[in-house]
Amino acid sequence: MAKIYWHKTPGLVKKLFPELLWNSSNNEKNIHLTFDDGPVPEITEYILDILDEYNSKVTFFCVGENVKKNPAIFDRILRSGHSVGNHTFNHINGWRTN
Repeated sequence: MAKIYWHKTPGLVKKLFPELLWNSSNNEKNIHLTFDDGPVPEITEYILDILDEYNSKVTFFCVGENVKKNPAIFDRILRSGHSVGNHTFNHINGWRTN
């Protein structure tokens, strides 16, 4: 089952960085999809195929270790015009790491 995370920026963060756009109003109905922890074979390629089918663009938050292991998939993400973000290098659990 897919998880849905509702995101709301904390007020303190907005005050610390007032120069950034935090809220905007318009009548457009948009949804912004992100995919984390890739790229990995099968799953990322499957997602890319579906996105191509619907001519949709998303953001992939990639793990550096996975990019190193799967450079061709990462290149496909970029060539397809998707956005990418850094999701650490090896995705260790920060709460359990000294």
